[in-house]
Amino acid sequence: MFFRYSKYRIIIYLFLFSFVLACNKRINDSEGTPDDSLVERVGSESTFEIATWNIENFPIDAASTVDNVKTIINDLDIDLIAVQEIASISSFNSLLSQLPGWEGELSDYTYSSVNYQKAGILYKSDMISLSNVHDLPINGYTEDDKTAFPRPPFYAYVEVRDNTGIKFDFNIIVLHLKAYPDEESEARRRLACTLLKEYIDQQIAAGADSDFVVLGDWNDELTDREEDNVFTSFLDDSSHYTFLTQSVVDKSSYIPISGLIDHILITVNAEDDYNGGKTEVLYLDNQFYHYLSQVSDHRPVAAIFKGFSIE
Repeated sequence: MFFRYSKYRIIIYLFLFSFVLACNKRINDSEGTPDDSLVERVGSESTFEIATWNIENFPIDAASTVDNVKTIINDLDIDLIAVQEIASISSFNSLLSQLPGWEGELSDYTYSSVNYQKAGILYKSDMISLSNVHDLPINGYTEDDKTAFPRPPFYAYVEVRDNTGIKFDFNIIVLHLKAYPDEESEARRRLACTLLKEYIDQQIAAGADSDFVVLGDWNDELTDREEDNVFTSFLDDSSHYTFLTQSVVDKSSYIPISGLIDHILITVNAEDDYNGGKTEVLYLDNQFYHYLSQVSDHRPVAAIFKGFSIE
């Protein structure tokens, strides 16, 4: 009896060990052969992909997060990623050092010398260049008055090119708006949207490139009733602005309480470059077992722009 019990116990242990290994890998073919990737590819050579990703107090796990994020970025093969909640400059630099062919920019803003959640941009340097990178001094945000923006919007001018030249150039603004569902926080997000729209309208009127992509953690949902909706200033001007994430409002980008709070907004002039593209919430937690504990409590949201031939 002891021998039989020991044999079955060994079989059970081997099964559990195999299950744990499988949870750390993605099964990517019909025969069930595991590979070294964690998530499925999104990017392609015939599209330009842009995503927003709140990487929860990066890195949330000192031992594994940087390596997991590196692997996920390589797996996804997305061309440009706007990130939020970068809580360690050294870890961000470590991530970049492990991503050949990638460059990155971070906001200069800090809450204090030891506490901050920076916005940033990661991008493929062989096809994308950034210029005029800075935090935006939008009216309503100063060091003494953080009513609208707890973190300033992060700006860059982006050029996407292939071997024939520039394919798409645009202004990018990365946001991380005020969190929490209370009335004061909601009012701050509403004011931020109003001020941001005024800023973009003024920039375009003054002769700036009319293509804007605004993306990030907006901390609110597009489907709220009108009296509670913080996006009204943009939604009421649909002839000039489009939320690409309106097509996925039934999905969830925030895992703990479920809700689409990470968004991608474009000006209508950028719709020609979107060219009937696709916007997706990437359910990476369904592919990588340790995503929530080792990577983030937010899922990335990606927009796929069609009609590109990036070589």
